[in-house]
Amino acid sequence: MQNPWLVILLVLAVVIIAGLAFYAGKLLWLVQQQNKQQAALLEKQQQQQLQNQQYVEQSIYTICKAVDAGQCELSEGALRVWVLLNRLPEQQQGPLATDYPGIFQMYQTVKDMPTHQARKQQSKQATQAQDKQRLQAEQTLATQIMADTSKLLQRFKAG
Repeated sequence: MQNPWLVILLVLAVVIIAGLAFYAGKLLWLVQQQNKQQAALLEKQQQQQLQNQQYVEQSIYTICKAVDAGQCELSEGALRVWVLLNRLPEQQQGPLATDYPGIFQMYQTVKDMPTHQARKQQSKQATQAQDKQRLQAEQTLATQIMADTSKLLQRFKAG
């Protein structure tokens, strides 16, 4: 008859190997589940980024239509469009100041002017001086802003 210790050791080895195999299988399954979750999360993030980009593009288009139709002041439209252009992905931005110089110059003129409550709280003389500066910039840059607006309408018309 064989040595009983050898049989016990053999059975014990088989049990240990089976346990380790089960544990390795369970870990592989967990990694697989984690990879699926990460892929789903990445897909969701990409979808959200695409939706955000489409929203920004549509907003730019809508504001440019309003500027083009005279429903929005040039300074307000330029300010809003410039901020939205900077929210586009970098590969879509290009050299914005060079591509849209009128909008850029108008943005530079009005970006630091107070709005809403801060505007109400300043003196009337300061508000009038800022309005005069803004209106002068609108007159000076009107042709260039309208050209930039037309370029943007063409760029985002299909979106």
